[in-house]
Amino acid sequence: MTDPEVPTHQTKSELALRVLRERIRSGQLEVGYRLQVDELARELGMSPTPIREALRLLQADRLVHYEAHRGVVVARHSPEKLSDVYAMRMALEPLATRLAIERMTDEQKGELQTIHENFLAAGRAGRGKRMAQLNSAWHLAIYQAAGSDMLQHFTGRLWDVFPWRTNWAVEQRSSDSMREHDEVMAAVAAGDAQAGADAMCAHIGAGAASEQPELGEEPKTTEPKT
Repeated sequence: MTDPEVPTHQTKSELALRVLRERIRSGQLEVGYRLQVDELARELGMSPTPIREALRLLQADRLVHYEAHRGVVVARHSPEKLSDVYAMRMALEPLATRLAIERMTDEQKGELQTIHENFLAAGRAGRGKRMAQLNSAWHLAIYQAAGSDMLQHFTGRLWDVFPWRTNWAVEQRSSDSMREHDEVMAAVAAGDAQAGADAMCAHIGAGAASEQPELGEEPKTTEPKT
């Protein structure tokens, strides 16, 4: 069965890549989980070939790796890589937010507000997986509104190459993130580019602090979360 949220115009390998990347990013596929080609092919309704291509691309991004006697598994990332990624996010994403506030159209503001309201609703309902999806959509919508293809490419890559594991089920982090998003959105509404950049910087810093303990956990080899 294919993921209904994945555009049908993608090639099969692109579809498989997007589905698997999102599952790793959201934590549905945990560190150490074994990715079995035949099983994934049956689930996604395609031959093994595009699954293998998707796994090859994920391996190039170091989201998965090969282990003897087990095959391809979801990779465990070091605190050093986490620090590097957050350092780059801290450099690029406030800039993208500043440019977005200066350049975004009324239509883009409306779309961003809709994503934000849905994010808040998911948070109030305790829907952690939905929060993760909308958090990603909100960040990427801001970076698209910056109007810089190069900046969008680099910020997008930072989101693609790391398995973001914010625990949205933890009430404190969820409520903090909702408040931090509110602060960015207040700057968007006011047209205050510097305040928006500062709020985004604070948001990323808080996210870095909450993500750090996740990488200290032992790898898990259980079935994926549902």
